[in-house]
Amino acid sequence: MSDSSGLPPDLFDRLTLSVVKSLEKRPGVSDICLKEIPAAERHLVLSWEQRNSCILPDDLKRFYLTSNGFHLQWCVKFEDQPFHLGLMEINPIEKVAKLAGRRNTSNLPSLADVDYNTDDDDETEYLSHGRKQPHFDLRSRVFELDPCNGYGKTCLVYNNTTQGVPATDSDIWFLDRSLHWHFIADTFSQYFRLMIMNLGLPLWHFTLTDIGLPNHAQQWFYMYAPLQLNVEVHQESKKSSTNKNLEEVSNKIDVNKVFKGKSDKKSKSLASVTSKKKTSSSKLASVRATLSSKVR
Repeated sequence: MSDSSGLPPDLFDRLTLSVVKSLEKRPGVSDICLKEIPAAERHLVLSWEQRNSCILPDDLKRFYLTSNGFHLQWCVKFEDQPFHLGLMEINPIEKVAKLAGRRNTSNLPSLADVDYNTDDDDETEYLSHGRKQPHFDLRSRVFELDPCNGYGKTCLVYNNTTQGVPATDSDIWFLDRSLHWHFIADTFSQYFRLMIMNLGLPLWHFTLTDIGLPNHAQQWFYMYAPLQLNVEVHQESKKSSTNKNLEEVSNKIDVNKVFKGKSDKKSKSLASVTSKKKTSSSKLASVRATLSSKVR
């Protein structure tokens, strides 16, 4: 199935078959379809690298030399009819298309226009994990690994690229339909493991974003991948506890104490003025009493 540069066939088979066996044990799961895909020929991988001026990471290259893509789909019984639910998919090497990172030679709108207001010298936009946001212009080279069933795209991203120089450093990002980037994994191996752990459930990529899962998708996770949902809940609880601590700190701030110096000065000045007025009025009363006695 693969040459010596690919993954060990028994390891790849154990990995995929374990997913199938795990799904078979779950209630209501039916029509599990794992496509047998032959390995990509070496010249296809080399041709992709030369054409796009990018070096594939070693784990992704070994994957393609073992299986030219991945496709596992499964259904659940809904009113005695199969309902397509889970989908795990990796594009074949010839369909790892370039989404961004090319020069726009026409006047037609392109994704590069999203970065029109970002200066080359202003690299201040960061996402989670302290990573710089990918760009749609020549600063990044972006390739589609997984179409994500239409709700986004999983992308192999090469950041900080230089025109004419082969790019080597890459990681995995998720691009949602609003064109916002979400970091997913450092390596393809990590991403593949995450895909399997989440069983390809609908919108599973959003468990790794700040957006989170919508309610209807959470129901499927409660049924088939509750542990993954617990991970997301734990992450949300950490965020909420952090926000709670910030609220407690802000509630402990006494506004009166913040302006204590000013209020004390005002009260002291008012007290001194009042005492002075009392002193002057008493003196005036004594002077009047003295004058009245002399007149008499």
